[in-house]
Amino acid sequence: MRKILHLVLKEMKIRLKYRFVWVNMALTPFFIIGPYVFSSRIADVNSLAENVLIGALLWYWLNQYFFGVGDGFTEEREEGALISVVLAPISLLAFLFSKAADTFLMNLYITFFTLLFFYLSGIKLEIHLYFLLLLAVSGVYITFFSIFFAALSLWKKRIRSINSTAQFFFGVLSGMVNPVENFPSYVRLISYMIPLTYLISIGRSIIKTET
Repeated sequence: MRKILHLVLKEMKIRLKYRFVWVNMALTPFFIIGPYVFSSRIADVNSLAENVLIGALLWYWLNQYFFGVGDGFTEEREEGALISVVLAPISLLAFLFSKAADTFLMNLYITFFTLLFFYLSGIKLEIHLYFLLLLAVSGVYITFFSIFFAALSLWKKRIRSINSTAQFFFGVLSGMVNPVENFPSYVRLISYMIPLTYLISIGRSIIKTET
């Protein structure tokens, strides 16, 4: 555990040297998610925009874990640090868990500013404890899936090329924008095999219950 915390602190110290990265992380999610959310406001129904925001936010957490953990080895390889990671006195699994912990902290940072910018734009989403717990739970399952993806990327380097494509289809099929109840029955069969589908459904139920 101490080694994992040490690696997380190392990532933080490196990131602190590049302050523009923090600005990028604060702004980018808003502009990626924004078109989906603001398009839903055409119907002039605020609850619809909230539902889309919940789905897009959960999808963005998946997105970050895929890149942070699933592409963890690739990132180190591009920075020329993979050999030092392999030779370090720490297991590769512990290294990936440190990537997951770092991604979780960054996701909290991203979520805060994303919700702040949407709030300033007129879309108010009251976040409750249960929803924050749901985000944490989503991180657990995505971490293990991302570790599996990281193993595949070590085995087949080219598999990382499907990263963005896989994320996109997971988002669409899990009802990120359009609830899966509106999908044809044969599409719903696929949707119900994606854990993100249930997380988005639970997240929307939490917000409806609390409001």
